[in-house]
Amino acid sequence: MADYLKLPEVARRLDVSEKTARRMVKSGSLPAVFIGGAYRISEEDLEEYLESAKVTPGKAEAPSSQRSLFNGGEEERREPKPPEPPGHGFGEGWNLKASYWIECLNAQADLCEQIIARGDYGLETMWHLEGAALELWGTYSKTARRGVREWASPGQVDALQRAEARMKATRTATRQAYQERRDAEEDRQKVVDLDARRQLREARYTDQGYANAGT
Repeated sequence: MADYLKLPEVARRLDVSEKTARRMVKSGSLPAVFIGGAYRISEEDLEEYLESAKVTPGKAEAPSSQRSLFNGGEEERREPKPPEPPGHGFGEGWNLKASYWIECLNAQADLCEQIIARGDYGLETMWHLEGAALELWGTYSKTARRGVREWASPGQVDALQRAEARMKATRTATRQAYQERRDAEEDRQKVVDLDARRQLREARYTDQGYANAGT
C-alpha cells in the first residue's frame, strides 16, 4: 500500500506554502486523494511531480502547467490575467445571485478543508466547524437551492453542481473529523459536555428541517 503524506508535509518538501500546495492539488497538477476529510499525496506521485518539474540547464523555466500556480512570476506580469476557471462563480453573462452562492459554498468548503487538514485543532473547534457546515448546507438546501438553480445561467450549472457536491462532502467530512477528534480527546468531561450540546443542536436543526436537508 502506498504511503500517503498530509498537505503540510508536501508543502514543506516542495518548499512552498500550504496554500500553494492546495492550489496545485485542486488544479490537478499534483495528484491527490481525499481521505479522512483531508487531501493526501502518495510518495510515488510526489516523486513523479518532482521529476516532471526538472528543467534543462540553461533553460531554468518552470513548466507552463506549474507557472500559473505561483503569483508574481515574470510571465504573469507580462500577460493579461486569464479568465476565472470554471469552478469560480463569476463570469460574463452569469447571474450575480447564483454567483454569490457558488462562491459562498466554495469558501465554506475551503475553510473547513483547511482546518481539518491542519489536524491540530481542539475538540471544541471541531464542534463549531461541524455546526457551521451543517447549518450552511442545511440552510442552503432548505431555503435557497431551488431558487439558485433557477437563477443559474447555462455557464454556471457545472460550477454550481461542483460547489454543491463539495459542500455536501464537506459536511460529511466535518462530522468524521469531529468523531476522530472526540475519540482522541483525553478530557472525557469535555467530550460529555460537547456531546450534550451537539445533541441539542441536532435536535434544533431537526425541528427546523436542516439536519437532513440536501441528503
